[in-house]
Amino acid sequence: MATQNVSLKIAVLHYQPASEPMDPVVGHIAKALEELGHVPTTVGVHDRVFDLLKALEKTQADLVFNVCETFADDYRLEVNVAAVMEMARLRFTGSGTAGLLLAQDKILTKQLLEYHGVPTPAFATFDGETFETNGRMAFPLIVKPAKSDASIGIGKHSVVRDWDALTARVRDIRKELHDEALAEEFIDGREVYVGVLGTPTRAEILPIVELDFGKWSPTEPKVSDRDVKFGPETEGSPRLKMATDLSADLKTKIERAALLAYRALKISDYARVDLRISAKTNEPFVLEINPNPYLENQSELAMGARERGLSYTQLIGRIVESACSRYEIKLKEKERITGEVPATP
Repeated sequence: MATQNVSLKIAVLHYQPASEPMDPVVGHIAKALEELGHVPTTVGVHDRVFDLLKALEKTQADLVFNVCETFADDYRLEVNVAAVMEMARLRFTGSGTAGLLLAQDKILTKQLLEYHGVPTPAFATFDGETFETNGRMAFPLIVKPAKSDASIGIGKHSVVRDWDALTARVRDIRKELHDEALAEEFIDGREVYVGVLGTPTRAEILPIVELDFGKWSPTEPKVSDRDVKFGPETEGSPRLKMATDLSADLKTKIERAALLAYRALKISDYARVDLRISAKTNEPFVLEINPNPYLENQSELAMGARERGLSYTQLIGRIVESACSRYEIKLKEKERITGEVPATP
């Protein structure tokens, strides 16, 4: 179904602390929705569930475009926002409680990937009392908080080369972030990102984007930390580009791993799958799955879409179409919701 032929009321739900300006991406999405013929309304929420539900009810939206990644200054409550909307029987874009919860917990993610045969680095988990290994591991390892987001707690210091450094890093994560720790074999090699659009049974794989590390010191481990992801781009700094010179076999392996991961974690509508290609074996390994990734018009997802021939507006339209397909939103249903045509008894 082409949603462009049906004008929907769409509420763009986002996180909005009182003291901060609105994220520009909210305006970009709203503008794209207007260009698609829909009627968007922006809804900013901070820390009150009652306000969230009241504001959404006031819009009388047919669909919520959910880009709320935080609630009450806690990124871990992103899952709860989806849960509240599910309980209120609101229809929204992106992953629901199951997909967000599975992807948020990196340990659960790794276990699911392993179960479904998705290539992922060997790993060990630490819960403060015990540790459990999955697969034969060798130093160097990279140590991550189990439930962090946006590379919080990850940096060059996360790569450890012996047991003493591993123990110290696990202890720091528990002390500083109050989280379990995940250690996985550090894959030295190319880092690539794969956008996936649609429902699990009708998913589309977008062209592969690569992180060019630029003038990175050869003596330092390549780690995509917060400075890399959110720092200003300068001459020689890491930057995104379209991946080139991938063999047909390697490209197929990357796309298959991304699709399996998307399905394994019960993702809906859109996601970004992060992988490393081992410099030793030239094999891809899934590092992380990001449901509802940031939709800035220069993001990895938007870059992949452009390479496929989709404008930013068309990308937003594909996400809306996928959500409408899941909820079976059709013209007749739209007419019943708005009262434009009386419902047939």
